[in-house]
Amino acid sequence: MRLLVAALPWLALQGAEPELRASVDRDQLSVGDELVYSVQAVSRSASPLQVRIPTVNGFEVVGRTERSSVSHLGGPSRATTLELRLRALRAGTWVIGPAKAVQDGEEIVAPAISVKVDEPPGVVALAANPALRSLLDRAAAPAKPGEPAVSLALSARRGAVGEQLEVLTAAWFPRELRVRLRRPPTLQPPVIEGVWSYPQPVPSGIAATRLVGGTLYDLFVAHQVVFPLRPGRIVVAPAVLKYSVPLALQFFSQEERYTLTSAPETLTVAATPVEGRPAGYAGAVGRDLRLSRSVEPATARAGEPVSVAFELAGEGNPALWPAPEIDWPEGVRAYPDRTDESPRVSHGRLGGAKTFRFTVVPDSTGTLALPGARYDYYDVAAGAFRSAALPADRLVVAPGSEALASRPLPPALLASRGVPLARRVAGALPFSAWLLLLAAPPAVLLGRRMRLRRRRRSAAPAPPDSVGLEAEVETLVRELAPAPELLADGGLVAGLRAAGVPAPTATRLVAVRDRLRELRFGPAGGSVPPELAREARELLEVLRPHRHRTARVGAGYVAAGALLLLAVARPAAAQAPDPASLYERGALYAAASGFARQVDREPRDPAAWYNLGATYYRLGQDGRAAAAWLQARRLAPRDRTIARALDLAPPPEAASAGRLWAPPVAWVELALVALGLWAIGWVLLVIRPRRRELAIGLVLLAVLIGAGALALHLRDRRALGVLLGATPLQLSPHERAPTLAPLEPGSAVLQVRRQAGWALVNAPGGRLGWVPADSVFLLRSL
Repeated sequence: MRLLVAALPWLALQGAEPELRASVDRDQLSVGDELVYSVQAVSRSASPLQVRIPTVNGFEVVGRTERSSVSHLGGPSRATTLELRLRALRAGTWVIGPAKAVQDGEEIVAPAISVKVDEPPGVVALAANPALRSLLDRAAAPAKPGEPAVSLALSARRGAVGEQLEVLTAAWFPRELRVRLRRPPTLQPPVIEGVWSYPQPVPSGIAATRLVGGTLYDLFVAHQVVFPLRPGRIVVAPAVLKYSVPLALQFFSQEERYTLTSAPETLTVAATPVEGRPAGYAGAVGRDLRLSRSVEPATARAGEPVSVAFELAGEGNPALWPAPEIDWPEGVRAYPDRTDESPRVSHGRLGGAKTFRFTVVPDSTGTLALPGARYDYYDVAAGAFRSAALPADRLVVAPGSEALASRPLPPALLASRGVPLARRVAGALPFSAWLLLLAAPPAVLLGRRMRLRRRRRSAAPAPPDSVGLEAEVETLVRELAPAPELLADGGLVAGLRAAGVPAPTATRLVAVRDRLRELRFGPAGGSVPPELAREARELLEVLRPHRHRTARVGAGYVAAGALLLLAVARPAAAQAPDPASLYERGALYAAASGFARQVDREPRDPAAWYNLGATYYRLGQDGRAAAAWLQARRLAPRDRTIARALDLAPPPEAASAGRLWAPPVAWVELALVALGLWAIGWVLLVIRPRRRELAIGLVLLAVLIGAGALALHLRDRRALGVLLGATPLQLSPHERAPTLAPLEPGSAVLQVRRQAGWALVNAPGGRLGWVPADSVFLLRSL
């Protein structure tokens, strides 16, 4: 009885029929995609189990995996799993199966599975694009049937600048060779210089099948639409085909790599005709272009921005359409915004729309004039110039909202005080005058010492001559007191004292002069006594600095007066409308234009820059406001009003704040202080030799201050710019280039170079990238 109970499970297993299940990982896919078909058979018997592969239509087998397992735990059992990796070849609804398994002469059947295969997007485009079908039929077949090849097919070998041309690259693979490939071949279309290229959608797998010389070929294609940019001869480089063929049937066998190239082609491009070209033609090429305008929002308010968009639509390459010339009327403040492109393909022809956006802010209520436009273009198909016209329109502007003032106003406007005195003096002195002022004092001192040395060497011991000595004394007296013959002895002493000569010295000089005159003109004439000659020489040496100082003081007064007149005198400027009243009335855009004219007329006036920045701040353009205020601070570094205004528009990050830091003194002021100390030090060396230490200290201090002024001047001469608005830092100078980082308004950047409307800048953080050149305001060293 126990043996019977123990044998019941084994008998039950022996009587159980095998199980067979079939499944797919997905039941809908596109041509060229792959799926996995799995068949699993489970039996309670250890007998061999054979699984038969079902018929597969519409697919090709790209991989096969089969595994079996036998277990004796709890009774014998066998499991067999078969997996097929299938690639869809044709569109349609295909049935896979039924799958079958045979064990001990008994057959089990698993139901068939239906799978739907759709056409890929490239095949849909191929069916809807007659030009692509024509190019595919025109592709050159392999010269040697049975071997792979790659060829180019052009829609035309002659065209015009801006005309659409098409290039097809076809790779030909024999079917027998293609089924041996483990991976699809790599097809590289030609790189064509001098054209604007658009890749077009094509089938991801086999695009077509052709029979060439009894050999069945599968075609892989690449399609591109090109627009020539310049006239002349354009060479289409060869296309490249790369593939690898296994050397054996094993999965891990080595592969042999092959590379094939096509023959090059040549395009002959004609220039746009000159005859009949309109005066406003800017190079646009298209067909049936239409120009329209849209305003958003539809209702405008004073002081609030309005977006005005001009859309150009038609057939052609939107990327090559230049912006229309918009002639905004006087009183309308418009600023270019972004440009959007929407290319699309219809029946094989590229076209689409390009939208040019402007931001318009009305100053006051009333009627806002929206200008019309005329867009000239060349129609290649018609061989003539056409134009798209748009009439002018008007927009009613309602009063502005009272809830807009949500931030503090900038400090009051500054009254124009003209150019700061230091900059006027520095601007009045040419570079040669600076060099002269620096080199003249040392040269004078050196010349004086050389003259004294020559005089001492040439002096020979000889009896003093009364005539020569009396003449020297007389010359000294006349230099210190003009017209001494009109003065008595007492009056002459007073005149000498007025010239700065001490009273005892003046009395001695008058006495020596009288004695010398007696020796020369009196009856007791003759040689001068040695005591008298020695006393006269001493007086000449003592009073020589007074004589030179008197001459220098007079000349200095004259030079200083001339310099002051030259620095302060300015031509009377033409009277212009004062924009301050416009600012107070709220006509901010008109006020900004007025302050901008003041800046253009006198760029060294800090009040004009500050007022321009205050107007921009009230308009909400913080980047422009910060740039104008920073320029004003360079001109007037200690102005408290400018400092308070800069607190309203601080730099967006610490790196920009470090670059925009400015010292409380301008380099011009330091340079003038250094020049003054330099001159005083050398003058002391000339007229006060006993104060040599003080004079040398002043000269050294002047050198230190001058070095600081030079360092500040070189720092101000850096190509330091301020971003006027939010600007993306781009990888290359192109509108569609990848964005490296967004930059905030007011960010400080160092310009490296400019190129065709773009600027390569060193952004905060040391990042290099490109920004539009008109988005950066470069601070100037005025």
